[in-house]
Amino acid sequence: MALKIEQSMRLGLDQYFRPSSPKTGIAIHHTVGGSARSTFDWWMKDPLQIGTAYIIERDGTVYQVFEPEAWAWQFGLPWASEERIAFEKRFIGIEIASEGGLMEQDGQLYCFDRVSPKTLKSRNEAFDYGKVYRGYRYFDRYENVQVDSLIQLINELCDKFGIERKVPDKPLAYYGDLVKNFPGIIGHTMVRKDKSDPSPDIAFWNRVIADCRLAKTSDLGPTPAAPRLLSELEKDALFEANVHQISVMNTAAGSMVKGAIMELERNERNTYIKLRDAVPDGHAVNYDFVEGDKGLVFRIARALGFKEVTESRLEVYS
Repeated sequence: MALKIEQSMRLGLDQYFRPSSPKTGIAIHHTVGGSARSTFDWWMKDPLQIGTAYIIERDGTVYQVFEPEAWAWQFGLPWASEERIAFEKRFIGIEIASEGGLMEQDGQLYCFDRVSPKTLKSRNEAFDYGKVYRGYRYFDRYENVQVDSLIQLINELCDKFGIERKVPDKPLAYYGDLVKNFPGIIGHTMVRKDKSDPSPDIAFWNRVIADCRLAKTSDLGPTPAAPRLLSELEKDALFEANVHQISVMNTAAGSMVKGAIMELERNERNTYIKLRDAVPDGHAVNYDFVEGDKGLVFRIARALGFKEVTESRLEVYS
C-alpha cells in the first residue's frame, strides 16, 4: 500500500526553489523541535528558504511541505557556491520530528539545551549512545512508527526517482566533501561535523539499511578536486572590483559593506565575496560567494547590524 502523504502544511512558492535537476540522493535529518508543525512554522518565518520536502511527525504522519522534485537549503555547507548548490539540488530531504540531542544535568535529561520543567525528558524516551557523539551522549529516541514511515518513504522515493540503494559503509562517520558526488542515502552528520542528526543509534541505521535494501559501500564516487585558491593577482582584481561597487553606494552604507569584507578576509578567515549590481547612492548590493566559509557572510553581516543578508544580497539600514 502506498504511503499516505499529508498535504496540509505547504510552504509558499517563494520559500523554496522550483525543480531544476535530477534527484540522485536522499538525506535524513531530525528537526530538534517539538513537532512537525513547530518546525514548519519556523520555516515559514525564515527568509532564507530553508527546509526539506518531508517532515515525519511522531505519530508517523508524513507531511510534504513542497514537491520532492523541488529543493530548499537543507545542509548549510561551507563549500564554493556552485558545488554547494549542485549538491543541495540533487538531494531530497526528510526530517524526523525529534528533540534531538539531550543534555544531562543532576541526573536528569533535558532537550533544547535548556534546564526547565518544560524541557525535562524521560529516560524511557531517550537513546543512550554510551559516549559523547557530536556533543551529546543521549538522544530523543525516534518512535517506531516514524521509522516505519521513513523506510516506506525512502523505498517509494528510490523507486520513483531511480535513486541508487546504497549508503556509505560508516553511517556515523563524517565524510565532508568526499560524498560530494555520492548517489544514494546519507545522513546530515556525514557532511557536517557540527551536526548530530540523524541519531547515532546504529539499530536505527541497521533497520533502514535492511528494510530499504541499501548496500553499504566505501566507493563514494569520484574524489572531488581540491579547491583552487585565489592567487594574489586575483585577490587584487577582486579588491578593485569591490571598491568600484562600494563607490557607487551611499557613503555610509558602502563603509559598512567595506567593513564586512575586511572582516571576512582578516585573521586567516580567507573568505571572499564579489560585489555586483550596487544600487546607485543606495543601501543594497548583490554579491557572489567566491571562496572560504559561506556561513561567515551571514554571521559577520548580522553581527555588524545589516538590515538584510541573503545568499546573494546585502542591505544596510538607511
